[in-house]
Amino acid sequence: MFLSEITESEKDKLLDEFLTELHKFNEGIYFEIGGHPEDEKVELIISAEGMVEYFPAVENLTRLAPEYKNWEIIAFKPPMGTGFSLDYRGKKFDPEKIIFIPLTAKQDPTAIGFKVCYSDYEESDKETFINGTYLILDTIIGEKSTALDIDHMEVIKTPENITDYDFGHLSNIGEYIKEKKNAC
Repeated sequence: MFLSEITESEKDKLLDEFLTELHKFNEGIYFEIGGHPEDEKVELIISAEGMVEYFPAVENLTRLAPEYKNWEIIAFKPPMGTGFSLDYRGKKFDPEKIIFIPLTAKQDPTAIGFKVCYSDYEESDKETFINGTYLILDTIIGEKSTALDIDHMEVIKTPENITDYDFGHLSNIGEYIKEKKNAC
């Protein structure tokens, strides 16, 4: 039986029960369930929501989890690549259109930092832009890379003189991080 084959109220009840049991193991970890009804396996992703201090709990739980024929248990949100857009809190986030400006730290040239630019950025809605950006990054490069590889990220309004900067599109952030790590 798939979650799609039961009522919404029963599904909500089962998911709440599962989260309660998961939090008995560790309050800092969460889950996502995915997959297509025609696929042989359902994916159960155990996540720390990017909180590095809970990474060991995610790794321990997924390592110790029993194997089930129709389930794939995955540690951390995996990288999914590009070719998507996200609607979050009334804003559309399209990594093909979002610009990032690489940063360089003189005290640590190996650090990976960048500014993410939005033409409609408003300081009053900063949290929406930051959270939406992290959701995009988690999807493109995965939860673990987002948390461990990025040393600094800012969200700003796109500068009027953006063409004066060496910028890229967020859809290419994985390549930028890989190049920066390989240059070290």
